[in-house]
Amino acid sequence: MKIAVNADYIVDFDMNCLKNGWILYDEKNVQFLNQIPEGNNIRKIYLKNRLIIPPLVNAHTHLELTLTKFNPERVESFENWLLWIISNRQKLDIEEIKKGLKTGINLSKKWGTGFIGDISSYGISSENFIERGTIFHEIIGNKFPKNIKFPISIHAIYSTSAETIREGASLSRDKGLPFQMHIGESFQEQLFAQGKENCFEKRIYPTIGRERFEHLTTENVVKYLEKCDAISEELIAVHCTNLSKKELEKLMEKKAGIVICPKSNIFLKTGLPDIEFLSSYEKVGIGTDGLSSNCSLSVLSEIKTIYFMTEGKIPLKKLLYMATTGGAKALKLEKKYRKSGIFTSISSTFKVSDPFKLLLMDDISIDLFDLNNLKC
Repeated sequence: MKIAVNADYIVDFDMNCLKNGWILYDEKNVQFLNQIPEGNNIRKIYLKNRLIIPPLVNAHTHLELTLTKFNPERVESFENWLLWIISNRQKLDIEEIKKGLKTGINLSKKWGTGFIGDISSYGISSENFIERGTIFHEIIGNKFPKNIKFPISIHAIYSTSAETIREGASLSRDKGLPFQMHIGESFQEQLFAQGKENCFEKRIYPTIGRERFEHLTTENVVKYLEKCDAISEELIAVHCTNLSKKELEKLMEKKAGIVICPKSNIFLKTGLPDIEFLSSYEKVGIGTDGLSSNCSLSVLSEIKTIYFMTEGKIPLKKLLYMATTGGAKALKLEKKYRKSGIFTSISSTFKVSDPFKLLLMDDISIDLFDLNNLKC
């Protein structure tokens, strides 16, 4: 039996908005219609005062770190937060990690997130916990782990050796799999790439008892990654907060995925990337970065933050694209995403007259629903 869902407004994967539209779904085939679907054996469902959108995508988060008790008022700088998170990561035991992971997943569903790009630091996060999305297994250090699961997350240029970055990028390309990497999150990373005095060598390394892995230096972070042969369409560049327009253009030229995490960047005092410039790129998504550096797992909250911080310069339709289809493209999940039958519903006690305005309202309800579960 086919399922047909009607709502006041329906937004399709390409951000076309249908007033009093329909979604027709059968066997992983999704159609968007302007009129009542005709034919036999169709179950019709009518939803009032609703905006139906593609499922929200949290394209970068650390759900295993949900219980780290982050407090934004205690963050003096990115380097102080980094020392704090290094210390707290070591204190978590397996049961706490599992509990945090489950809590993070439930909170994500509560906020209408259908797909997740999760970073697993402990090997706990897996498909058994996260139904839809991708789990990236984190690598930190100067040697590439022998038994690491793919896809991977190579942490950053200051926490992994150039050889590890090179090998991880090469193996990911060979397997045709994406890999994530924190890139340009702090300006200190640019100083590190240039071989100038930076907080990693001055404060972080002495605290954890190590030195810089190698003295590879170059003009900027993206040039550093180029020397490691790590920029390709398999790369998912996360944060990009302190990258120049030229560096962003290089990532886009190579068709890398890009994921921004605005609220985390604000809390950690690292600034914001050039979101207005990035908003026209088709493979850009939004992440929350998790409750180890944020106070919410709501992707809609990230949309509001961007909209207000940029004074409304980026249309809500573009921001919704980044939070949905753009995130799926960045994670290289677009085909699975479009056929999933998963949608996010936003409803209000008021009659829906301006669908995109709902993205900025507080008095709304958010639901995640699966058309596969509505079949009779």
